[in-house]
Amino acid sequence: MTLDTHALSQDEKTPLAFAGRRIFMLLYLPSPNLLPPMYHEATSLAKNGAEVMIACWETDDSTPRTERLAEGMTLRRMPFPSLRFFQKRFGISPSNKLVAAAQYVVTYTEYVVRGSLMGWRADADLYEAHDLPTLLPMVLASFLRRRKLIYRAHELYPEMHARVKFAFIWKMLERLLVPHADLVITPEPNRSAIYQREYHARSSPLTVMNCPPFQEPFVSSVLRDALRQKGVEGETIVLYQGLFDNSRCIREMIAAASEFHQGIVLVLMGGGFHEWRNPDQFIEGRTNIVAMPRVTYHDLAAYTASADIGLLFYRNDCRNNYYCAPNKVHEYMMMGLPMVTVDYPGIRALVEREGIGLCVNPEDPHAIAAAVNSIASDKGIYRNMRANCLRAARERYNWEHEFQALKLAYGTLLNGGKDGSRSGRG
Repeated sequence: MTLDTHALSQDEKTPLAFAGRRIFMLLYLPSPNLLPPMYHEATSLAKNGAEVMIACWETDDSTPRTERLAEGMTLRRMPFPSLRFFQKRFGISPSNKLVAAAQYVVTYTEYVVRGSLMGWRADADLYEAHDLPTLLPMVLASFLRRRKLIYRAHELYPEMHARVKFAFIWKMLERLLVPHADLVITPEPNRSAIYQREYHARSSPLTVMNCPPFQEPFVSSVLRDALRQKGVEGETIVLYQGLFDNSRCIREMIAAASEFHQGIVLVLMGGGFHEWRNPDQFIEGRTNIVAMPRVTYHDLAAYTASADIGLLFYRNDCRNNYYCAPNKVHEYMMMGLPMVTVDYPGIRALVEREGIGLCVNPEDPHAIAAAVNSIASDKGIYRNMRANCLRAARERYNWEHEFQALKLAYGTLLNGGKDGSRSGRG
């Protein structure tokens, strides 16, 4: 999957605010493409003169250890032999609990050691941890180099879903490490409040939403063409794109489709694991539901633009879902799709304030169907919501806007901020 790194705004490109500065970012992932918010940030920092080094783990020997992604952006892959050993010997997900626990401890210990050493050798001006597993090695590297540290908490990691492995240990680790970060960044204001109130962040966390770079809306027929090839015709296409999983209320969407008005088609586009590897088994015989495989990030906008209404749901079984901050909201908005989504605090405030959709109980198929039918059947409401989506995305909910606060925060930290004791290079 390749991310779209099209040109950013002139405000980002002109002042090289971070010329000569080195920024080290660590991921607990095999590829930076799996974390678009980080990639957008790295791209913008590089366009402002910084030399950004991104570190992730190596999955196989066929990929180069060091790769130049773009001007000012370098990717380094760290070998991970213990993970390979366990996966080769016991599979990706060992069934034996003792083996699974041993794998967890051994591989994470190796990751911390290698990540710390890579960060220390980078001798960066600023270190950045992306999600909780990277925080310990970045605390160590930044402490040894006496440089500033940013913690980007993309998720409430110990509460990512209802049953997180070793959640109690992860939560203790986060409580211990968060106060060492000079700045905590989250994608949602309620999450920011949690990090200040419960994890005792040393300063008020910064909220930076998961908005993609602005893209002009365009006309596309790619989704309708794909449906036509399957013999499916629909006046209104309702799109869900993302993970197929019970936590995303896929079953409820399928049940809701049985109450959609004539001419409304539900498209489920994405992929899943276990029972959701084959979503067709759940929609067999349903003529107004089509499951399609995930597409690349680069191609995603064309599919979004060819739909009419977007769906986005999370089951309320953990705080990470209740205070969800999905980039899908902004992707739908940017292509002018009114949405039906969760009636949870963060998203509800956005949807109601901007007038871009309806919020419902995601576990109530009748409520989902009623909301979809309401938007689809009233052309005046639909046109108004679509116009609000396009306006809001252009004026406020885009990465170029979000980056300005991040840019200011980086400048403050790199120039010493309130505490010059770890201000970086002399």
